[in-house]
Amino acid sequence: MADDGAGRPPAAGSPVAPRASRHAVPALMFSQGVSVAGTQVTALALPALAILLLDAGPLAASLLFALEYGVQGLTGPFAGVLVDRVASRRRLLVAVDLAQLLLIATVPLAHAAGALTLAHLCAVAAVSGALGGISAIAVPTVVADFVPKDGLVAVNAKLAGARSVGQIAGPGLAAALVQAVGAATAMVADAVSYGLSALAMSLPRLRRDEEPPQAAARPGIAASLREGVDVLRGRPLLARLAVAAAALNLGGAGLAGLFAYFAYQVVDLSPGELGLTQDVYSIAAVTAVLTAKRVIRRVGLTRVIPLFGPLAAAALFLIPLASLGAALPVLVVYQAVFGFCATVWGVSWVTLQQQLSPPEQLGRVLGLSRSIGQLVMPVGALLGGTLAGAVGVTGALAVFAAIAVAGTLAVVSTRPQAFLPEGSRA
Repeated sequence: MADDGAGRPPAAGSPVAPRASRHAVPALMFSQGVSVAGTQVTALALPALAILLLDAGPLAASLLFALEYGVQGLTGPFAGVLVDRVASRRRLLVAVDLAQLLLIATVPLAHAAGALTLAHLCAVAAVSGALGGISAIAVPTVVADFVPKDGLVAVNAKLAGARSVGQIAGPGLAAALVQAVGAATAMVADAVSYGLSALAMSLPRLRRDEEPPQAAARPGIAASLREGVDVLRGRPLLARLAVAAAALNLGGAGLAGLFAYFAYQVVDLSPGELGLTQDVYSIAAVTAVLTAKRVIRRVGLTRVIPLFGPLAAAALFLIPLASLGAALPVLVVYQAVFGFCATVWGVSWVTLQQQLSPPEQLGRVLGLSRSIGQLVMPVGALLGGTLAGAVGVTGALAVFAAIAVAGTLAVVSTRPQAFLPEGSRA
């Protein structure tokens, strides 16, 4: 049983100050970075196996993407209930990592046995998406368990930085492995990455996460979900933030599906020039991670959210504007502005959810919010091609940018008092 630091257990019902092993944050950073890097291998290998080995068409390749994000969106609310109910969120993260390891390992094993099928790849994409959704919800709740509120921005920025490192290193590693040993064998690296993540998360003890579960009766799943919905209804800012994030995801997914075609066919960039713009995005995102705490402290959390979200969305208009001339400089500016603003906004969004949500319902709030944001991604990706056929590629890009801006404006008129926890408002 946890004690109060003086060798005696805390009084019943008294709050316990957050306290963590000094290795907790580095363990979380390593876990996030290594698993994200490994996931890039599977993101490249699954469609490669479907197209090159199993002769799947473009619809089947798109289905793999849609399954991963669609299932994650559909299961998000239930994942939030699970995260709020488990006795140890850290152990849940370890269990999810081990389940991912076993799941990913089935692909190279089935390939070696000559039994790999498209249905198998679809099942892996769907189940891996659902498991990834659990991890994405559990990590911020673990952080909220042991980090004081005035330290949330710094820790969230560090975790975002670890994920950025994984996202930067992952694609190159994935391409090299797929080229060297083949897509199926390369997925062993992703399985190993989940094993390393599980090992990292099994080491530190995170304080409140280690306490025994409460004996109080729990409501059913439907009632638990209603409680999460009630939190969003009671704090309209949280609901508007979810809408803003969904709008950015919808616009971003539509733009991402058309971006490479636009770059090559409309503005005539070379692969090297396109890669340069993506490198600028990575540099801007890392810069945002390193400066997020300072920026949020100087600008203020009540102004960062309504400012940086719309700025990130407005930057999307630079993509269709690149068709008017000076395409490379314009797209470089787009990647710089979007990479910086979207990253700072993302760190602020997670921090606000942690600060404004009741601790015992944070998982459900995160699950419902992520569900809204994830479900629109396959919709945006599939709509991109259809809309481009109707109004042209440049016109479709402008429409998706307008959707993103309109959604993020939902938080612009928010009063400063809405950013304060219930107990601290006058």
